Amino acid sequence: MAQHDYNIGDQNGFDFLVDLNNALSAIATNNAGSSEPNTTFPHMLWFDTNNDLMKVRNEANSAWVIVAKKDGSGWTPYQPDNRYAYRSNNLSDLGSAATARANLGAAEDSSDPNFSNDPNAAARRGLVQQKLINLILDTIPGLVEAELSTFPFSKEYQSTGQTMIVGGLLTLAHGLSADPKLIRLYAIATAAGEGFSVGDKLDLTATVNSSTEYSRSTGLTVTFDSTNIYIRNGSSATLWYIPNKSTGTRQIILRADFDLYVEAYA
Repeated sequence: MAQHDYNIGDQNGFDFLVDLNNALSAIATNNAGSSEPNTTFPHMLWFDTNNDLMKVRNEANSAWVIVAKKDGSGWTPYQPDNRYAYRSNNLSDLGSAATARANLGAAEDSSDPNFSNDPNAAARRGLVQQKLINLILDTIPGLVEAELSTFPFSKEYQSTGQTMIVGGLLTLAHGLSADPKLIRLYAIATAAGEGFSVGDKLDLTATVNSSTEYSRSTGLTVTFDSTNIYIRNGSSATLWYIPNKSTGTRQIILRADFDLYVEAYA
């Protein structure tokens, strides 16, 4: 049993994982607790452990509506007039006795209008319980959507490895249907040198730079719109100048020795 405010804030990786797991635990247990959640949303589920009541938040997010009560034999759907849907197999929640009989294929018995003694009582209870399950399943998607809307990103793009051609333009369709809020570049070494081994990953977001080299330029220029990310390579075979990974001395890094990868989030 758990509750959560469903606000995953900006935090380090470990705290993010703990916070996310707590939110998922709250979803899995229907926000169960002896008191209502501090933060509420329209159509939110809450299992009130003090009274064994399943409740759902109204559309105006101003009050709780009782859906069902849990007892030793299972779940009992709740009626608006504060009567539980059936007692001793009463089928009033399914309409009139005649309608219920027609739906269930049960024989008429004037001495048992509520089917208290009918051999199909177990089937009727199953039908009522299925109605409750369907109600809950219909509610969960809207709740999950509301929770996910509080996350900083809902869409992401990951490119395959791109060859960096001198002076060339890379046009990558990101499919986010909006301007990216964050773009990250990194490269993976395809050749050993300057302290790098094949497969080493180099974060370019913080490392990329450009300088003039005999009227040619190093580095990358990154622009974007709601459809594509555009990466213009400099006119030099040198990608940039950075400290050697092993010694820290100034080194030249070549475009041909790395594949470029792009991530984008919106």
